[in-house]
Amino acid sequence: MDPGSLDGDYWCSLRESVCSLPATPDIDISYMWPEKPGKAYVAPEPSNETFNVLHVSDFHIESQYKIGSEANCSQYMCCTSHNYNPLPLPEGQSPVSGLNDQELAGLNLFNSTWDDAYKKGDYVGYNESVWEPAYTFGQYACDSPEILINSSLDSVAEFQNEKNLTFDFAIFTGDLVDHDEAKYIGIEKALLSEELIFRDFKNRLSDIPLYPVLGNHDNFPYAQLAQRSSGFGNFFEYNAELMAEMWEDYEWIDFDTAQYAKQHYTGFSVKTKRGLKVIALNSNAWYTANDYNFWNTTNPDSYGQFQFLVDELVESEANDERVWIIWHIPLLNPYDAMPVASEVWKKIIERFSPYTIAGLFNGHTHRDEFNVVYNGTGSDSSAKTEENVLNNVWISQAVTPLPKNNPGWRYYEVDTKTFSIMNSFNYYTKLNETFYNSGDATPVWEFEYSARDAYGIDWPESSPLNGSYWHKVADSIKNSKTSLQTYEGYAKRLSPFVPDCSTDKVCGIDWCYVSSFSVDQLLNCMDAENLNIADYA
Repeated sequence: MDPGSLDGDYWCSLRESVCSLPATPDIDISYMWPEKPGKAYVAPEPSNETFNVLHVSDFHIESQYKIGSEANCSQYMCCTSHNYNPLPLPEGQSPVSGLNDQELAGLNLFNSTWDDAYKKGDYVGYNESVWEPAYTFGQYACDSPEILINSSLDSVAEFQNEKNLTFDFAIFTGDLVDHDEAKYIGIEKALLSEELIFRDFKNRLSDIPLYPVLGNHDNFPYAQLAQRSSGFGNFFEYNAELMAEMWEDYEWIDFDTAQYAKQHYTGFSVKTKRGLKVIALNSNAWYTANDYNFWNTTNPDSYGQFQFLVDELVESEANDERVWIIWHIPLLNPYDAMPVASEVWKKIIERFSPYTIAGLFNGHTHRDEFNVVYNGTGSDSSAKTEENVLNNVWISQAVTPLPKNNPGWRYYEVDTKTFSIMNSFNYYTKLNETFYNSGDATPVWEFEYSARDAYGIDWPESSPLNGSYWHKVADSIKNSKTSLQTYEGYAKRLSPFVPDCSTDKVCGIDWCYVSSFSVDQLLNCMDAENLNIADYA
């Protein structure tokens, strides 16, 4: 790093929180592409036929999950043998406040398996010093026990059978490894977590091709990924090599694609049987927790991923192909995304929308969210008009309950001609309903909502749920307390911890968040609304 350059300014601001965030330099990447042709300014018209695609994200398998351990701990992630609450239980308080002896005896504290069918094993019990026990299928302050992940995947298979659905393919937008403290995670645990989840996915949904990306937790050390030009790229090649070989073995990608992924940080491009191109990228290349991203920060493409992306988009534009792009970390939070990369992303989406880019998909936040991408700065409400809309980002809900969410997944109804999304259908389970009944309470996965019906937007049935639709939803969130509360409810999958937006300031960022795509857009919007980003970190 050069401490006297933008490298040092970003480190001081984004990692040390001592300096103010420097202005994002003007980045010109127009050399990467030809002039935008006239056809590229208009999205193609959809047909009247659809197919289905599954979207799952953020499993975060907690491989050391221990039933009966502390779920009200002083660490970020609970439910292992090394978690604890340093305070003693108040005198006379039961481990679950307010329960009588009979109810305590009915807690779901059973060792269980989830193979071909759920099987209840032995009662585990809890230590009397535990404030809140870890239940069989998970807790709201803990990541996913494997039995919860398998339940979620089995629910996908069950809904396919019940509704006579088929999924052409699935996308997974990252994070396989849990949130345990660094001293309890090593290469072996990280790789085991990745292997277990992809194995479970293949076993339960064997005929569905899965196109995955890696999240910030799916590297060891956490989030670290080095540019090859830095001289340290070989430190992290073990993960890319294993992932590419596993994905090839499972027949999700072919040999040539696997070889490319090995050399490009697990990034790849595939063409589906219907002609849709899916491009997968590794977002650790712009994550602020990755130390290597603070080296040579003025280079807009130090990993080479953006040139790869643009080359694929230029080819697709020339061939009238539509493209989905999947990655893990959204681009608008300054605590997550390097501002230069955020601005580069925005320029790429501006150049190739709405004609070529049919869908943008993220995970990471664990919330069910979306972003609208506007042309130009889009930094204030006057620029955020329907005429300025270019695209939108689908941010998927997580399977892990951490923090304080119900587990969930979704699938998309996709137009066969344009690959635009016509609707999304969201499913969830009320985790707290699995806490009792002496181990007989298993997750019940149920329909939560459809995106087309959720906000009461007047929208033609024949039109896709594109950026213009989500612009209307964003306006509704801004102007209607009911819509704002609905958004927060769905964001957390109707968990017991949904904030009351009439009193809780956490809802105050929501409009700026959904109507922004880049770091600069979010911060400018919050300045205009007199909001402080630090209050929502």
